[in-house]
Parts: sequence; C-alpha cells; structure tokens
Amino acid sequence: MKKTRIFSTMLATVICMASLPAINVFAANQQRTTTLDLTVAGFQNDQKNEDEGWSWDAATSTLTLDNVDFSTAKKSCVIVDGEKVTNIVFSGDNKMTSGTTVISRKGSAKDTGVVLSGKTKDSVLNLEETGNLPVMDQPNVTFESGTVNAKGGAVITLYSIKVMDATLNIDTSEVADGGWNDGLYANGSVEIYGGDVNINAGRAGILVVGIGAPEPKTGLIIKDGKVDINAKLADIYLGTDNIKNGLISGGDITLGGDIGIFLNDCEKCEIKGGTFHTDECEKPFAVHRDSSAVFEYAKADYTELDKAEEAAKALNKDNYVDFTAVEKALEAIDRTKNLTQQSDVDKMTNDINDAVEALVYKSADYTELDKAEKAAKALNKDDYEDFSEVEKALAAIDRTKNITEQADVDAMVKAINDAVANLVKKTPASSQPDSVSSSDASSDMSSSASDSSSSDSKSDKKDGSYSTKPRETIDPEARETETPEETAKPKATKKPVVTATPKAEPEITEPPTTIDDDPSDVPSDNTQPDDVGGDTGDDTE
Repeated sequence: MKKTRIFSTMLATVICMASLPAINVFAANQQRTTTLDLTVAGFQNDQKNEDEGWSWDAATSTLTLDNVDFSTAKKSCVIVDGEKVTNIVFSGDNKMTSGTTVISRKGSAKDTGVVLSGKTKDSVLNLEETGNLPVMDQPNVTFESGTVNAKGGAVITLYSIKVMDATLNIDTSEVADGGWNDGLYANGSVEIYGGDVNINAGRAGILVVGIGAPEPKTGLIIKDGKVDINAKLADIYLGTDNIKNGLISGGDITLGGDIGIFLNDCEKCEIKGGTFHTDECEKPFAVHRDSSAVFEYAKADYTELDKAEEAAKALNKDNYVDFTAVEKALEAIDRTKNLTQQSDVDKMTNDINDAVEALVYKSADYTELDKAEKAAKALNKDDYEDFSEVEKALAAIDRTKNITEQADVDAMVKAINDAVANLVKKTPASSQPDSVSSSDASSDMSSSASDSSSSDSKSDKKDGSYSTKPRETIDPEARETETPEETAKPKATKKPVVTATPKAEPEITEPPTTIDDDPSDVPSDNTQPDDVGGDTGDDTE
C-alpha cells in the first residue's frame, strides 16, 4: 500500500476551505457567478470591480486578483485571448470553481499563453474543475511564483508548461477514467527550473506526448526544484507520436508510482544530476518493450563514500575490541551505482561511518603499573621521613585508559617508581654517635684506675707482703688530653698480672650438647681482658 502523501492532504484541506461559504472565507468580496471574458471589446480598456476584488490592465494584459471568489457553474471562470500573453497576478487567498475548464482560451499561438504570479510567497490561487475536463487549457503556461492548487482535471498546453519558482499542487486522482486525469499534460515540453511541484494523478503525473507539437525535441527538462509525483500509470511518461526526450540535471525527485519514468516513443532520457527517491517504485526506470529508447545515467557521487573509506582504512584494527563490522561495511562497497542509485551509495557511506563510530578501543597495558603499585603498597610508610609523594602517585592511578593512551599509563608507572626511589629512611632511635663526650672519657678513666688499684692490692696480699716497687704515676692532666680510645687501651708493655680472684663466670642454665676435646680451645680462667686500663704494678717475686 502506498503511503498517503502529505501534499495531497494539504491540497485537500485547501480545497475544502475554498469550498466554504463566501461569508466565512472571502467576506471582503462579492462572489462572481459569471464568466470574466477578457476577449470581449470592453477589455480593450482598463476594467475594475473592487467589490469582487479584480482589476484589468489592458496595456500590459494583466489581470490582478485579490481574494476573489468565482463560481461559474458549467462556464469558465476566466477566458483569455490565446493570441496574446496574459498575466494573472494574485494576492491573498483566491478561489475559482467551475464545472468546465476554469481558465480557458480563444485562439492559440505558439508563443502565447498564461503567466501566473503570486505577489508574495503566501499568495494562493485555488482552481477546481468539478467535471472531467482540464482545469486549464492554454498554448503555454508558466507558473512564475506564489502557490497554485489545482484540483480536478489536468493542466494542459499545446506547447510548454514551465515551473519557475512557484509551488504547484495538482490532484487529479478523483477524475473518472477517460477524463483529463493527468497532472501536467504538454504536447511540447514540461520544464521545471525550481519551485516545489507535487502531483497526485489518476493516470500520468507528467505526460509529454508530442502530438502535433513542434520542437523542442527535449520534452522533459528538470534542472532544479523539488518534484514529488505519485501516479497510477507512470509518474513521468515520455513520447507517444513524436520524439520527446528527457534531460534531468538537478532537483530533488521523488517517484512514488508503480512506474517512475517511462520511455515510450523517444530516443533517450539523460540523467546527469539530481537526487532520486524511488523506494516506493516497483520500476523506477522503464522502457516500452517495442522501444529502442535508453536511459543514460551519470555515475553516482562517491565523494563522501571515498572519505569514509579512507578514514576507516587508516585505522589500526589491532587497537579495537572488534573490527569486523567495519570490515564488512568496507567489503560491501559497490562502485557500479549510477546517479539514480545515489541513495544506495549514501547508505554504504552511512554504514561505514556508523561501524567506525561504534568501535571500542582495547584497554591499555597495565602490567608494569600493577607491579609498581604492588611494590609501593608493600612499603611501610612509617619507615620513611616523607611518604607523601608515593601516596600522591598511587592516588593518581587511572584505570580507564585505552590502548591509544598507553603513554599516560607509562607515566603513572614512572611517577610511582620515581617517588619510591626518592624515599629517605628514618634514623633508628638506638643509634649513638661515633665520638664520646669528655665526661664519658673521665668516667672510663676512673673506672680503669679503680680496677688497677684493686688488682695491685690483691697481688700484694697473695703472699702476705706488700710490694716495695714504686708504682708508675699517671699524670691526670696528661690522661685527659688523650682520646677516649687511647685511654681505654693499655700499652702493650703494661699487661696486668693475673690475680688470684678470677672473674665471675656467666651462669650457664643449660649444659652444652657437645664437648670440644681440644684443650687449646678452652679459655683459661685467669685470662684477663686486654682492655683493662691502667698499670697493675705487676712485680711479683
């Protein structure tokens, strides 16, 4: 089922509004019920009817409409001189309704016809034909500007129909079979240079037949504008009894019928530009079985696809968790598409870009960072004078980095290792300085002298007599000048005499498990330490 077209709904709304009583829509003007025949003698001069909202300028052949309401039963609303060019200028919202051709003609000439122009973009001219006849029949018709809504029969010309910068909405879908149910019907050509053309037709949307018409040989020209057609027979039909070719070089074109562009009696249709939308067409481009006509397509525009492909191929697939979607999109590139298949090329481009956008980077390598972190956390912060830099480095760890940010992870590792390397341990509380104070040295000297005196006394009492050998005197002042180390050690020639009283042995709470039989290793009980200070006065007899 074809989707309902927006423009058709809008057109129906406009027509319905135009059908309302004059008092509601066109209250400012009286309704005219008779034909305005511009070919009669009176219109050789200027004419005006302010009550009805129209005026005629004979010198320029210009009919000006301002919110008119013409309803003329089975007679034309306006008849123009087919031997002249008639300008119809409209402003506001205008309505013309008839049971026959709404704007007809008397006579015909190749370069004559009607030019329709809206004073503003919002100016509207509604034409409705209630029979099965054309809504307009002229030698030529040019839709210059404004908006023209045509409902009922086709707009037909002996020669050409041109759309410049106007909005043209045509609906012939309700015309009975055998009636004028085409959209735009021209023997010569239909030329669209801009504007917005929307056609919903009971037969052909645009029909360029060529019957009895002179050149141009090119019967269809679309250079710019927006064209949206939905027709029962074919959206565009070229050629019947005379050669009428097609040339499309621009525009935004939507083909919504079962057949898009149909080539009958013609040579070719060149498609050199434009954007095509053919999703609703079963046969967007068709040729009659007995025709030798051909379509000549320009190549599709691959500019954006080239950019997407280049960008995707520049990626390093090893940086991503899964690169398969990008590879599939690249493999699906088809460079055989023509301009009418541009949407296919655009889809390839979007598929690549979407696949690239969905890529997920692999995580960065955190192996060395894990090692550095573990080693740092194993340290006892209380052992160091300042542990804050290590703590800062640990706090700065960020585990969200991807593979392209490996340098950031490496910097974290370095920061931790550098902070650890710069740590300074605290000085132990039990450690003493290498030098000894003078008071400590004096104390050591006194202790040494006391030990020496005691030793002499014991030696003298050993045999019950006292030694008469004079003791070596020690100058206290001289001793004070010596370093602690010098005072603590006796001279080599002044070894103390072994006293009768041995030093107390340390208490042994547990007997040794083994006994050394070598007596040389057993210390003598009367051995004295070498560091006993002072002269013992050894002079035993």
